Amino acid sequence: MRRFLHTLLCIGIIVGLASCASYQMGQPGESDSYRSVYVKPVRNDSTYPMLKASLTASLRKAIADTGFLDVATFTSADTVLETRVISVNREIAAVSSIDVGRGRKYELEFETLCTLYQKVGGQLEPVFVNRRINVKQDIFADSGQVNAEHQAGPEIARKIAQRVTESIVDTW
Repeated sequence: MRRFLHTLLCIGIIVGLASCASYQMGQPGESDSYRSVYVKPVRNDSTYPMLKASLTASLRKAIADTGFLDVATFTSADTVLETRVISVNREIAAVSSIDVGRGRKYELEFETLCTLYQKVGGQLEPVFVNRRINVKQDIFADSGQVNAEHQAGPEIARKIAQRVTESIVDTW
């Protein structure tokens, strides 16, 4: 019985090593993939104001921070990124202790669609189309909901940009 288990263990190790024989380590962005991205100005179709400029800037920064993608002009870029914020949903997460009809904490959920095109022979061919990115952010409306949403804008833009950039870089 002991010899059988030893043989079974050896066979398992050999099969495990053989299955990994063709795997090669690498960095995202190698081989035929793209190395530069043109970020089109974000289109904001949501009811959340002033998101366009901060999200476009956050996308450019997040892409540049990857270390293997560059932000480029339209003519010199390998790919073109289109991003569109289509909606924001506001849900009351906690009510005020003095007025249960008034929200104290809100959960904002942003729905974003992004499309990445790769330039191939002068034509734009889609890498992915309308990839859905959802991001949530909590805000406290003690100083007013409008003020709280305005102050949360840069953090929301950073979160959306991070998720979009992860989507671009993801090689799986």
